[in-house]
Amino acid sequence: MTFKKHPELAWRLLGVVFFGVLVVGGRAEDGWSTGLDLTVESSAGLSGGVRSGQALHGLALVHADWKQPDTHAEGLNYTGYVSALALAGKGPSECFVGDFLAVSNTEGYPSARLYSWWLEASLRDWSLRGGVLLADEEFSGTEAGGNFFNSAFGWPVFISANTVNTGPAFYVAAPGIRLERKWGEAAAWRIGVYDGDTFDSSAGDPAVTRHGLHYQLGGDQGWFVITEAEFASGNKATRFKLGTWLHTAVFADMRDDAEGQPFAISGHESRRHNFNFGSYAAIEHTLAGESGKAGDIEVFFRAGFSPSDRNAVGWAIDAGLGWTGPIPGRPADVVALGIAHAEFSSRFSANAHLADLASPVPDFEQVIEVSYAIKLSARFKLQPDIQFIRHPGGSTAQRDTCVFLLRLNACY
Repeated sequence: MTFKKHPELAWRLLGVVFFGVLVVGGRAEDGWSTGLDLTVESSAGLSGGVRSGQALHGLALVHADWKQPDTHAEGLNYTGYVSALALAGKGPSECFVGDFLAVSNTEGYPSARLYSWWLEASLRDWSLRGGVLLADEEFSGTEAGGNFFNSAFGWPVFISANTVNTGPAFYVAAPGIRLERKWGEAAAWRIGVYDGDTFDSSAGDPAVTRHGLHYQLGGDQGWFVITEAEFASGNKATRFKLGTWLHTAVFADMRDDAEGQPFAISGHESRRHNFNFGSYAAIEHTLAGESGKAGDIEVFFRAGFSPSDRNAVGWAIDAGLGWTGPIPGRPADVVALGIAHAEFSSRFSANAHLADLASPVPDFEQVIEVSYAIKLSARFKLQPDIQFIRHPGGSTAQRDTCVFLLRLNACY
């Protein structure tokens, strides 16, 4: 057995060793720090959905960070990170909603796993990071989007629904590398290359990676590549992001066979496409105040598109507002209002209609969310949240749904 023939073994051993060195060997005076995040979330269906019901789930994230004690402004500097994640219980989407976008961004396969780990080298304005990474931590995100529970406001559906097993994002990281160049606080450019299937399962079985120690690289899985440019106005009140992504695996056509006829009618296999791709843009603006402080009002808009011939989601948008300190005497609380809309591609909808003429044609799913984050102390936060979901599952087959969620978060 060799690492050349079995690269996943090399990744596995390297990850375990790196985790042990960081967690066991670290001392604060040597640049080490550790943390623990705990989240417990309950939810209840107020109306609509697949069925009435309640759900309770949670997660625990333990992490260790290392920063080179003696940094050099003009020299090469190093940082490191490692984390482990445990998920328990089932969330509302699985239990009673049956939606497409995912009501809770902490919902995932119950498991305990080695999560993200990496080492980063930086030289002046350049940095290179390698290990097992999460693209959703560095690409396509919006600051105010982090106030919401629905997954559509985080790792966007125009990527997650159109790649293999959602791509390198919560709750499964992927081996990869990321290169970044910054121009002060005004602009940045970054590119990441990751393993194409985080689950290592073409059938989408999350149990294959349930411990985070299964790394199968390349081959039929292909590679996921994403690049993004970020820049801000002179006073940094307005920020822009422009990005594009590419997946090098083989993707099936949503409607046609090799002869250009609907495969739902011909019975032939679908046409194959040798890659997949999409693009996105985001704009954020500070209406008032200073970021993170009382009186701060942030708004954002994000949109992404992908070709309809090989993607279930043709385009999607999300927009919202976050207001810090809306109530006198509560300077750290945040109220947020957002809307997200995912439109199914024309070919996907056409094929679904041909396959089942009696069912409603898939068209879109839309969510309106209102949330209020209450900062109880330096360590605890309580956040009630209400979501109204139109066309859950992507059509009128289900009644529109209203869900209430309550999340308690603790950080140590």
